[in-house]
Amino acid sequence: MSDHPPGYEAEQPVDLSKPVAPQLARAGEPAKPGHRPPPADVPAKPPRPPAPSTGTLLPPEAVRRVVTVANIRPRTFKSTVARMLYTGLESRHANVRLWNGVGTTACDGLVVADMPADPYGADWRRQSWNADLLVLPIPDDLEAATAAWWMLDQLEAEGRQDLVLAAIVVAIQTGAQRMLARTIVRNFTARTAGVVRVKLPKGIARADDHARWEPLVSTVSMAVRRPAPASRAAPRRPAAQSQVVQLDSRRQGRAANR
Repeated sequence: MSDHPPGYEAEQPVDLSKPVAPQLARAGEPAKPGHRPPPADVPAKPPRPPAPSTGTLLPPEAVRRVVTVANIRPRTFKSTVARMLYTGLESRHANVRLWNGVGTTACDGLVVADMPADPYGADWRRQSWNADLLVLPIPDDLEAATAAWWMLDQLEAEGRQDLVLAAIVVAIQTGAQRMLARTIVRNFTARTAGVVRVKLPKGIARADDHARWEPLVSTVSMAVRRPAPASRAAPRRPAAQSQVVQLDSRRQGRAANR
């Protein structure tokens, strides 16, 4: 006969050296208070879908502008600047054309006009009046810098001050005259929209060196996206001979009034 009352089970010894697993609730039985069943295996999260690509190429932007590259002095890298601008803008804008600046052309897209050097001022003055943006190449040469300054004087005297203020100067630095190059940057920065420096050691321009011209291409591309200027009246003749500001070579190109 057992010494324990009915329904009482004798306590069994527990081996503390072995982990004790909590008892699972039987099917159909409520969980005991304070009892937390072991967590079930959580399935791995499915991988996130790749984020949509932000590098989708957009179609070239179409603008209608005439970009005139001009300097009345020869050997100013004018044609080189025009070709590099045409090559760089062709991938950014639709319907880009390179024009030699002779005669007339239809402005049905973005036109890069390589104006012929014209010391007498007939062609560049007529074509510059129809320009939306003036790009002025100036190497570190005193005569080229003086001619560019005179061109800006003439445009202002004939009513194109807007073209002067929005002009982009390409300061081409060959290393021949470093002090003159710094003076060109300082003087033309104060008068135009900005100066982009392009270094061409010894005056050598490689046709495949597009990275060197990228800052200029970006500057011109942003400029042609701006709203077109308002309609312009006919050019007027200056009332008197405009004052020519020369760059004195004895002072390495500092502006001096004659």
